[in-house]
Amino acid sequence: MKNYPRSLLALLLAGVAAVAVCEERTGMDAVRLMEQGASEEAIQILENLAEKGDSKSMVQLGLYHYEGTGVEQSYPEAMDWWLQAFTNQNADAFTNLGVMHRDGLGVPKNHKIAYCIFLTTHMCGLGGHSTQLRANRGLRRAVQELSNDDIKDCLSNYTLGYVTAYLGAKGDIAGVPEEHRPSPENPALRDTGWFLDSELDAIFGAPTEEEKNRRAERDRRMEAERDAVQHTLVFQIRFHQDSEEQYRSYSFITDHGMGSGPISEQKLAKEDKYRVYEDDALIEANQHRYVTIEHDEDEAIVFKIDHPAKPFPSDWSKWQRVDYILTDGMERFALLHGGEPKSKRSDVPDNMPELRFKVTKKRRQENH
Repeated sequence: MKNYPRSLLALLLAGVAAVAVCEERTGMDAVRLMEQGASEEAIQILENLAEKGDSKSMVQLGLYHYEGTGVEQSYPEAMDWWLQAFTNQNADAFTNLGVMHRDGLGVPKNHKIAYCIFLTTHMCGLGGHSTQLRANRGLRRAVQELSNDDIKDCLSNYTLGYVTAYLGAKGDIAGVPEEHRPSPENPALRDTGWFLDSELDAIFGAPTEEEKNRRAERDRRMEAERDAVQHTLVFQIRFHQDSEEQYRSYSFITDHGMGSGPISEQKLAKEDKYRVYEDDALIEANQHRYVTIEHDEDEAIVFKIDHPAKPFPSDWSKWQRVDYILTDGMERFALLHGGEPKSKRSDVPDNMPELRFKVTKKRRQENH
């Protein structure tokens, strides 16, 4: 990897027409060129993309240096590219760094750090499916290669801050520095909340009385924290008279799941020229949330509900119109993870249902 100063590199890019063409190429273009033997052009494309902060290109450059594909093989160069991608929060690079530390390639061999990397990737669900598979394989192998005392040491004395610092120093750290030792702000891996108590007991043995008391205090604190963010969102759907008959059901959607129910005649109340359906859902702060109503023609109308992150009792909001219509009602499942449905249609007629909501602290047990 060439270590040009950023200002010099900017001048080079601005002054060479061929590079300007490469800037418009993608990482896939670079891979195809490498397969065709045009290695210099492929590397140039990837370096240009990496300069712009493209972490996937950094990972690919690291792979080429790791394998010696199109460039001279160099584990230190691969390490540098993957560290740069890791700094840009790329999970594949993180897993690759675990392999490098496990095998001692371009860095001193350290099975404990490799174990921590694979464990973190697995426990935090970092990256995609393939990343998870690689991390899980690495984790199983690390568990077989480490003694139980080594694993205890990692979980008791290592923190995420220490692991990150060790990677950045390329192993040039003796022991765990004071600033990276376990603390309330930087907990040991065993205290991150990743493990069930039974899993920790399988590693450390039966808990002491002190540990039992610590867990009880932790559980009380966590329950109080849950109570602080959990609340009930009550919502009403207002139909123009006689229009409710064409809607068969509703769904309440957050990033944690979806709840559905029928729009039954028994729960529709008359109000002037409208029919009003009311229901509620228990949710946590900071979740995205939608109410959708499914149409007999397999369409779904979508209301996006916004309210402050911290729950508090409130009066009814103003009646709000439909945000958009899904012409394929099944696409409401895309909303579970904040996706953008393909069948979204924004031309909403005036006679559509409306919605309003309010927030309460306790779930209304009489309805459930």
